[in-house]
Amino acid sequence: MRKTPEAKIFGIGIALLWFSILPAKAQVDVRLETQKAAYLQFSPIPFTVRLKNLGAGELRLTETEGKPWLEMVVQSRDGQLIAPEKILVPPDKTLRPGESTAIAVDLAPHYLIRDTGGYRARASIRLPSGETLLTDSLDFLIGRGEVIWSVPRGDGVERRIYSLLKFYEDPNVGLYLRVEVPGKNQVFPSRRLGAYLPLGKPVAEFDPQNNLHLLYAVAAGVHRITVVNPDGQLLREETRQDGVDKPLLQKNPDGEVSVQGGIVQVPSSLRERLSTLQARIGTQAPPANPVQP
Repeated sequence: MRKTPEAKIFGIGIALLWFSILPAKAQVDVRLETQKAAYLQFSPIPFTVRLKNLGAGELRLTETEGKPWLEMVVQSRDGQLIAPEKILVPPDKTLRPGESTAIAVDLAPHYLIRDTGGYRARASIRLPSGETLLTDSLDFLIGRGEVIWSVPRGDGVERRIYSLLKFYEDPNVGLYLRVEVPGKNQVFPSRRLGAYLPLGKPVAEFDPQNNLHLLYAVAAGVHRITVVNPDGQLLREETRQDGVDKPLLQKNPDGEVSVQGGIVQVPSSLRERLSTLQARIGTQAPPANPVQP
């Protein structure tokens, strides 16, 4: 099966180590992966650490002497070590022979990766034997993106700036929402809304709770409604297709925001559940005493 661009893995750092656990010999396969070569400034930076126990004995990974069994080592391209802002606390793992596991790690909340430029990351695994295993390093970039829409909201120190940005992600362009509070020198994590398509300007409205309602195109004749709170956290998402009328954001006299027009697209997972339910409802029960031929 051919991988889509979204599923493409940018790089893999691999390390193998044989070590002793009592009389048994064990082998550990550790891989570090990330799906993109570049990430937008202030957005999540997801990495995945994959481990497999290739040995004959059980492998137990847990904190020892107050130190976590998994740590990330992050450096700038010039070799400067990036200090952790928040300690990474991985879950304990016990792997039977031949068993694999994957640990998802978002570097953004744990490391001070704020400036644009090049970085590299490695995974450090502390083994029960006391040895430390380092994967090869993976390079990645932090980019600024281009603001295509921005609106301020509020006054004083709590004044927020809501922005939509486009960011090149080889081979696509992503659309992101960012919320900033300049008076507090605070930037909330940028949220990826989907692929950027130049199909008209987004429409925005605020409700009485200061939640932002966004309506924007995601394909020809297809629109998405995204609602976020003042901190940029997702509250609701909905996709509508053009029908007799195109979807429109409407604000009533009380300030409440609603969407009028268009045809709601039901997610495929929900459509499958509805189809299953309908099939069950429409199926007749088998006879209690079937006639034997």
